[in-house]
Amino acid sequence: MRQVKSISILLALLFAIPSCKNIMYKDSVVIKNADSNELTFILEMNTKNNLNAEIEDFTQYLSDFIVEREPSTIYGYYLSEDGKKVTLIERYNNSLDGIKHGEDFINGPNFENFFKFFEIETFIVLGKASDEFKRFCSENGFVIDYRESIGGYIRK
Repeated sequence: MRQVKSISILLALLFAIPSCKNIMYKDSVVIKNADSNELTFILEMNTKNNLNAEIEDFTQYLSDFIVEREPSTIYGYYLSEDGKKVTLIERYNNSLDGIKHGEDFINGPNFENFFKFFEIETFIVLGKASDEFKRFCSENGFVIDYRESIGGYIRK
């Protein structure tokens, strides 16, 4: 009897779990990456032998500065275990928002200080960057590896 009860509970759980998935994502919208205008920036940088504490203070300052002024939806710095590399990940709704960030960065108060802390080794832009965005970056000296989606989705 006890075994039958355990099997009944297990079967009920097995049928309940898949239905939870539908509840969790019921209000979300799925967009194919290829149909999205979002851009994601991935910058791999070296820290120029700066102290980790100084890097952390500066990146937190930049994060606080940018969240109040710019349209990024994701903006984060990630420090390697050895403290020699930093990855910066940024996401923007579209190419115009990416250009706005670039203009603000180049003309803002943090441009020179940024390059005292970091040297950009790799700059990758994921998504459908507009010709205007590519032209802006090229004219301002950014060497970028552009990559368009070949599969995947964004859930909002």
